Amino acid sequence: MNIMKYRFLLIGILSVSLNANGIQEYTARYAYDTDEISIKGIRKLEKIDENYILTFQAKNLIARMGFASKFEITGNMLVSKSYDIKIKPKFINRDQLINFNYIDNEVTSSGREEWSKNIQRDIPSLDPLNAQIKIRLNLMMGMEEFEIHLLEIRTGESENNYYKVTGHEKCSSKNNEYDCIVLKRVREREGRQTMYYLAPELGYMFIKIVDTGPERTQTLKLIEILSLG
Repeated sequence: MNIMKYRFLLIGILSVSLNANGIQEYTARYAYDTDEISIKGIRKLEKIDENYILTFQAKNLIARMGFASKFEITGNMLVSKSYDIKIKPKFINRDQLINFNYIDNEVTSSGREEWSKNIQRDIPSLDPLNAQIKIRLNLMMGMEEFEIHLLEIRTGESENNYYKVTGHEKCSSKNNEYDCIVLKRVREREGRQTMYYLAPELGYMFIKIVDTGPERTQTLKLIEILSLG
């Protein structure tokens, strides 16, 4: 089985928990499924000094996966600092580290993918994890349509992603039912559509994400919240 194709699928749909007063530290268990792979992992969000650290750790018989995003939040402004990927399927090292340098105005990647690109602090380029924090901040502000400048970790290029609230739906997780907002993202160039189901009562935590593309459909679903706040 080709583990690398899941490296980019999985990191793009992981989520975080927020409330109206800011980010809550939390720990939660999620399940990621496609027709070819199933894996469960623990996500942890913590605040250390002025930084937020969001991590995801998962493993099964095929691979061990670790993702970490470090960032700052000032008001509704989110500033990326680093994005670290550690994947070790069997005896192969697939690590990648992305660093944001606002002194020299560049973002660099080392490891599996190597590149260097110019960045602008006033036009934030977000990684696949902290971009979902931005989604929640926007929803808390009452925004129903918005765009996010998302970094493509394979190439270092940035691309605007467009989101729109399309309705409401009941969704559940471990004997709990929530009134979810349904958010839609379409990436026409890739032929992909992503549907996000978020619970306002949990600070717009993702309850479920369904990503449909030409090759496969992938689902991320909350199993249980282990701690919140």
